[in-house]
Amino acid sequence: MMKKAATKTTTERSKTELRTELLLDRLLDAATRVFMEKGFDATSMGAIAKQAHASTETFYRHFPTKEELFERVLLRRTEFLKGELNSVLLSEDVPEKALTAFGELGLSLLLAPQALSLHRILVMEKGRFPHIVASFHSQGPQRVQAALASYLAGQVKRGRLRKTNTHVAARQFFDLVIPEFHFAMELRSTPAPTKAEMRQRVKEAIDCFLHGYGSTG
Repeated sequence: MMKKAATKTTTERSKTELRTELLLDRLLDAATRVFMEKGFDATSMGAIAKQAHASTETFYRHFPTKEELFERVLLRRTEFLKGELNSVLLSEDVPEKALTAFGELGLSLLLAPQALSLHRILVMEKGRFPHIVASFHSQGPQRVQAALASYLAGQVKRGRLRKTNTHVAARQFFDLVIPEFHFAMELRSTPAPTKAEMRQRVKEAIDCFLHGYGSTG
């Protein structure tokens, strides 16, 4: 009997946790949409609650302040980006294949409207919330580059790349692919590049990268 009771409690707890996760996803989806549309200052917890079809009390129970909610929205986005980009860095794939997948996916994700909107808000609020900027950077770009560096280190061991500081190499590849398009869209409001333009940019970056880091063996 005690065993059955314990199993039932565990099941009930699991159902409760699942309901909470689904609720948090709904709240964060709504918060993301409203922040993107209105920015940080013009967004109210009430507006987000209305968008999520939830009470403001529900929001405050899970997110005591708008600042904490915004940080959670950003970190949730970084978790998604990390998962997607890490998934294409397969150790068995040769550098040209893995870097092509990483570069093209990275461009499509980082130049997406949601990513650009949240980044603009982050830049606008960096003076007020420097800890959020630091958290975003450490949980997002730094970890993505660390994953790329780890992949490159594996390729060095396989003899596919020459020995080098793979953290520097990862940063350099990232810089070859992302900044120009990102800068153009953020500051000059140019249209998003086409898939063909993104493929060409990644190809050029890989040609340059492998010219410097490719194995001579």
